[in-house]
Amino acid sequence: MVLKSVSKDLDGGPLVPEERAIPRATGAFDVVVRIGAAGVCRTDLHLVTGEMEPPLPLVLGHENAGWVHEIGPAVTTVAVGDAVICFPFVSSGLSEQERAGLDTDAPDRATPGISVDGGYAEYMLSNERSMLKVPAGADLAQLATLTDAGLAAYRACKKAAAIVRPGDDVVVLGVGGLGHIAVQALAAISAARIVAVDTNPAARGFALECGAAEAVSPDDLPRALPRGARACLDFVGADLTAALGTGVLAFGGAYFAVGVGGSVSLPLSDVVVGERRIEGVYVGTYTELLEVCQLATTGRITPRIVRYPLAEANTALRDLAQSAFLGRAVLEPGG
Repeated sequence: MVLKSVSKDLDGGPLVPEERAIPRATGAFDVVVRIGAAGVCRTDLHLVTGEMEPPLPLVLGHENAGWVHEIGPAVTTVAVGDAVICFPFVSSGLSEQERAGLDTDAPDRATPGISVDGGYAEYMLSNERSMLKVPAGADLAQLATLTDAGLAAYRACKKAAAIVRPGDDVVVLGVGGLGHIAVQALAAISAARIVAVDTNPAARGFALECGAAEAVSPDDLPRALPRGARACLDFVGADLTAALGTGVLAFGGAYFAVGVGGSVSLPLSDVVVGERRIEGVYVGTYTELLEVCQLATTGRITPRIVRYPLAEANTALRDLAQSAFLGRAVLEPGG
């Protein structure tokens, strides 16, 4: 079997797919997936630019969907031809952390597209534990975005939904690839009043389409929250958004950091007297991927995607870096 992949840098000139042999499915990697769609994420930009240090050579792509192409002899829960989306981590499931439900803390995990070859390719190695079967006619390009962006957004929404009461205000900072999914997920699983915040007027209009009750610029947020917010979900991750998000919390409110960047500076007296809390959100569990996939396949959330052929991976990455679109970019090998 030959894997055709894209692994050039952004300024590498004409894009010529590489070819390399990949092993048959054996051991922990016991499923070969024929890729139908691979999401393009800002993490990919961090890997390309050196902000993150990947093992090289590396095929990018950690948001993956496709069809089971080959299975190892011990695989029983998926069969060749099944449509699947891929949980982003490959691990045994045997660690103490995973047995406690903390899939994201598995000590022996591999992450296709980050630590091992991923889905900017025609085929990818994964394992049975990472497979999630989806309906045969599902739009794999939309569902691929759920395996990281949608999963992290949903986990943050689920945490917020656990503390909000009907009519409480919940703030979504940043209506981009994750934020637009979060607005829809919050509307689906909570009775919160959703206030979206973005500097881009087009993104604010997009937030209203996704179900936000109000969409404002950062300067207008205090006016939109006379009672303060029960929860704030920060998908930007910057000093300014951290200050804004923690500053609008009502008594007992929670700030959920999803975007990575910046820092939080908050007097402990504000934390204590206001019983406020700060919590990070990192990806999500396999069970949460099942849940957000169910929301998508039943039409309660619809990721907005921009489709690119696999050979135009560099174009997709450049467009992402330049914020040229709203939503998520997705590569399709057959495109």
